[in-house]
Amino acid sequence: MNFRRVSAFMTIQFKSLIRVPSALFMILLLPVVLALTFGLLFGSIIIDETGLTVFEFLVPGLFAISALYMAMPVSYSFAEDREQGMLKRIKTTPTTALEFIMSHIISNIGMAIIQVAIIALICYLLGYRPVGSAVNIISAFIFMIVFSLSTIGFGLITATLAKNAKTAAGIIWIFILPQQMLASGLYPLPNEAEMISKFMPLHYATDALTKLFNGGSLGELNIWWDLIVLTIFSVILVIVGILLFKKYGK
Repeated sequence: MNFRRVSAFMTIQFKSLIRVPSALFMILLLPVVLALTFGLLFGSIIIDETGLTVFEFLVPGLFAISALYMAMPVSYSFAEDREQGMLKRIKTTPTTALEFIMSHIISNIGMAIIQVAIIALICYLLGYRPVGSAVNIISAFIFMIVFSLSTIGFGLITATLAKNAKTAAGIIWIFILPQQMLASGLYPLPNEAEMISKFMPLHYATDALTKLFNGGSLGELNIWWDLIVLTIFSVILVIVGILLFKKYGK
């Protein structure tokens, strides 16, 4: 793999995302809107004897959901490249399809990191202070990077199914909405719904963030379990997405 070519395509991907208003909204503005809305509405509502507010309870889910929404610009971008016959043109150059796809993956991970940093800053300004140490905060970023890989996988699969970029922007909600409703941790769920959520990567991202932000230690087995399952989800989705996109996304 030629990393110079990958880097060049990454630059192109960043520029193309900046030119798409909907992508900018999902990446930069949506995290701010979510954090401000929940912070201003629920920041003073206390829900237990420890002084925990509704907003503080919701923060881990807000982090995870902001990364989940990355699936939309990812699917749009891949579908647009497919619609324009990008892979066909790449075959006439020294660049391989894998290098092209890797440039997408790396650039979108970068966008996910920006998203998490933005929502972390807004939550801090609104008064949220996680109980965990600096190590926990760094670990939370790592979890979000791993989780963002699953959203990229969903985006690749969607781009393969969709005939064009606009269709992809609609189909991706089949992946986003059930996870948002069942695995975001924003509200209690009945046992049956809780069981279903365990088949969704967002469940493990939210669960891990909740434990880390509430003082959980990285030595805890259940946090490592969340990371292992989330990694398996992400790797499988990315591999399936790459294989499908390389075969049918031409």
